[in-house]
Amino acid sequence: MLVVLGCLTCAAPAGAQAPEPGGSAGHGDVYAVTGWQNLRLDRTGDFDRPDHNWVHAILFGGAGGGWYWTDHLKTQVDVGVGTPAHQYRYRSRTINGSPTSEISRVRITRPSVSLSQQYQFFRNQWFHPRLGIGIDIARETRTEHYDPIWGFDPVSRVTRELAPARKEGPEHSTVVRPFGELGFKAYMTRRAFFTGDMRLMVRGGIDQALFRAGFGVDF
Repeated sequence: MLVVLGCLTCAAPAGAQAPEPGGSAGHGDVYAVTGWQNLRLDRTGDFDRPDHNWVHAILFGGAGGGWYWTDHLKTQVDVGVGTPAHQYRYRSRTINGSPTSEISRVRITRPSVSLSQQYQFFRNQWFHPRLGIGIDIARETRTEHYDPIWGFDPVSRVTRELAPARKEGPEHSTVVRPFGELGFKAYMTRRAFFTGDMRLMVRGGIDQALFRAGFGVDF
């Protein structure tokens, strides 16, 4: 979808003007992007199940820049952060002989920095597809909020609070994942461009899907 959008964006100026150089060696670019990310949050501890394994449509914002070593090879650095992801979890418990259940909500943030090597197709064109591979380093902060536990007291024969609400965390960890990327760069003027990409990160399977689009300029 991003590639089709890029084609439509660059179609009009491409027909009206002669192609200008794009992605030539010995220059760089900077850009800002927005989009959405989808995170896989695995089951942890002795919980029966999370309400879902994936958290979708997390708003994402970021920026980056790169340097072209040749007409096609580019080294790129990105930084970005998404809105917090939330996951509800459930488990069965027995407290003072009373069977009950415990519900908690996990809150996770993952600001990240990534380094990648890009291969950009074509030369001196308005539209450049690209492929990339790299490493993403995220700083994960996890906080878990537990609801109060209620259960039936066989002695008083009433429902009462068996355990109060509580919070665990925040806990911090570093998450390192390789990724692959498919994207494009579509020039609107000699220097300004529209960019978009899809990035899949891997950690025991696909761990995150990130979709980005934005604008930038060559220098």
